[in-house]
Amino acid sequence: MNVPARAVLSFAFMQVGWFACVLGAARGYPWLGPAVVFVGLAIHVRTQPRGARVKEVLILTLAAVLGFLVDTALLRGGVMSVAGAAVSPTWLVALWPNLGAATARGGSLGSLERRPILGVLLGLLGGPLAYDAGARLGAIGLAGGRLGALALIGAAWSLVLPALFCLRRRIGTQHGNGGGVEMRLGPG
Repeated sequence: MNVPARAVLSFAFMQVGWFACVLGAARGYPWLGPAVVFVGLAIHVRTQPRGARVKEVLILTLAAVLGFLVDTALLRGGVMSVAGAAVSPTWLVALWPNLGAATARGGSLGSLERRPILGVLLGLLGGPLAYDAGARLGAIGLAGGRLGALALIGAAWSLVLPALFCLRRRIGTQHGNGGGVEMRLGPG
């Protein structure tokens, strides 16, 4: 599968995963999103070259840990709220490896690796838009000063995408170092 087609599929999966997590949580099915994301991530990892799969799983795991820390800080800091949660719930954590998969070479966000300023700007704008949409759909609450909460989320997210690309470079799953992407659906 060529890179543009992979990027389109990556974008579609990122959106399906996001909606499954957010709407599932908002409608009382918090397990739905993580289940959908898990299936998509399994396919994502399976389509990586055999030698890069362990590194890709490490990247996705670190993305989940990063997300847990960021969202727990936002919860504990009173920037956002999730009913009954003192730390980031599973459905919210599942969004992070979903995002991490999109940063892979050929993924919908993979081209931002060589455009760090665009990555910062996307985080600065896209992060708050996603959280605001999640609040409007009823999955999370935002602090009373909505614009202030969104500004803090934007500040955090302006660091998130560059951090994910930094992880990819350090672990060696991007552009060489055993991490070139080819998409295979057959035995591998």
